[in-house]
Amino acid sequence: MAISSVISAVILSGTLLVILAVATFVSENVLELRVENTEFEQAKMNMRLLDEVVQDVGLKHGSGGYVQFNLRSGSFSIIENADKIKVFVNKTTNPNPIFNSSLLSLVYRGGSLASSSATVLRGNDTLIVRGVASSPGYLRTETGQGVWIKLDYHRIRVVEMGTVVVSGEAYNFLEITFFKLERGGFGGSGSLNVKAQNKGILVSSYSYQTGTVTIRVELGLRNQEFVYRGDAPRTVVTLTVVRVEVSTT
Repeated sequence: MAISSVISAVILSGTLLVILAVATFVSENVLELRVENTEFEQAKMNMRLLDEVVQDVGLKHGSGGYVQFNLRSGSFSIIENADKIKVFVNKTTNPNPIFNSSLLSLVYRGGSLASSSATVLRGNDTLIVRGVASSPGYLRTETGQGVWIKLDYHRIRVVEMGTVVVSGEAYNFLEITFFKLERGGFGGSGSLNVKAQNKGILVSSYSYQTGTVTIRVELGLRNQEFVYRGDAPRTVVTLTVVRVEVSTT
């Protein structure tokens, strides 16, 4: 009887220890899951803010701003696109692009336990956006080998400025704007300040003796066209390249 009681006590104690270990493991995983998902949601907000900072400093010479990321389980990186973006005006008669540039993307990768669905947070994945109110940035979450938040400016913004009379001649005016991200000093972990700095605004103008011009954008195997038909017999296309350096401080 005594031996039987001792064996029963040992078995019961062992069982309780196993249950306690499993409960501790599960609770730690649940806690870590919540922490990583909270960090991912905060990173979404920070990437929205970073997009706003990039677009804001892009309009002001010499200006800058930063957004702080707390990287406990996630990571932030700058990735170079394999293809370049090319912009043509009336490509059939002008085969050389007026602009040709490499591209960078800003990427946050969530922790291994973070979860999310693929969602567009701002902008869209077209090569041409129209109107001064349209966003040149495309911000979204993606899944596949983890969860990601990605921000890029792989497109141009076209704004129809109307008709202007210059020296008695009527001209249509089109403005093309491109946000060119450039890589600055990068490194660090934990609390990371991601800085956007205006490095200059380059403006070029092109005149065409026609009221109709076709803007074509090519990026790898993708392409998109916009045909503009103005009231005046001549058209001036202004290309504005906004250089924004992204670095960590």
